[in-house]
Amino acid sequence: MLVGTTNLNTTLNLTYVLTDVVETLLYDLRSEMGKQGYELRHDAKRNFNTAIASIRKLKQDVDKTQFSTQENFGNDSDCLLAFIRLLVDRCGDDDKKMFEFYNYIKRFPSQLGLELADEKSVFAHIFDN
Repeated sequence: MLVGTTNLNTTLNLTYVLTDVVETLLYDLRSEMGKQGYELRHDAKRNFNTAIASIRKLKQDVDKTQFSTQENFGNDSDCLLAFIRLLVDRCGDDDKKMFEFYNYIKRFPSQLGLELADEKSVFAHIFDN
């Protein structure tokens, strides 16, 4: 999926991929709202348009890369968004179930050797209950 062998490379790649994910979600939100007859308030619409414009500016760096690199970022973005939607659909608001999926995926061997966040801090609200 993501190319990079260092935390810096991977963080940079993730930033661009997640930016593309957010852009897709914003367009999906606008489309879904339109289908249901809703419209953003004036100030929310302005913020929405500002976010889209900022995302496009961030993505300009990717647009300057080779077509195959752009295609890889797009594919990674689509895959990550599909995974996020699946995870949200399967877990809903059940954070314990999310933690179970986290631990399941963590069983697979690392491909990049990234330093991961301490699960006790990320999922602390589960352990406190």
